[in-house]
Amino acid sequence: MSATIFIWLIYAFWLILIAYLIVSARGAKPDTQGHLLQSFGLLFAIIAAFLLPYLPIFHFVNFAPFNPILSSIGLILNVAGITFVVWARQRLGRNWSQTVSVKEGHELVTSGPYRHIRHPMYTGGFIACLGSAIVAGGAFVFLLLFLGAIFLWRVGSEDKLMEQQFPNEYPDYKKRTKAVIPFVW
Repeated sequence: MSATIFIWLIYAFWLILIAYLIVSARGAKPDTQGHLLQSFGLLFAIIAAFLLPYLPIFHFVNFAPFNPILSSIGLILNVAGITFVVWARQRLGRNWSQTVSVKEGHELVTSGPYRHIRHPMYTGGFIACLGSAIVAGGAFVFLLLFLGAIFLWRVGSEDKLMEQQFPNEYPDYKKRTKAVIPFVW
């Protein structure tokens, strides 16, 4: 398989994930308040990630090292990460939100991937970005950096929000789970 096919597969899997998240968001419970700034921040990070590789100073990230083994590993990481995101998203059901927010009738989900980690969608997203950066470089290098930083911020924000929303259940849940990396953090 050529490098181009691997890169096209990476983009195709991301487009499928985005389409899935958009369609599945239609049935989500409404947020209790709007979070426009968070949405714009995420959108800005994604746009910046795809524009920065065009600046001459960042041309070094525009690599697509074609090594069939390395590209296969990257593609496997991408698919595994995206699959993990979808599994976590399905478990959240109507409680999912693009932003850090409380939903009307919010429920604490502790099954599926949430049994061991509190933020599996971030875990999956980071793994998928890592795999994409290995295969395609460019924008995915910046996406890995930007989304990694956003995910770290969101872990703390979501933990605080859930502690407020579920003061009786969340502290015990937090004690028995890790934030993003099973058995580590």
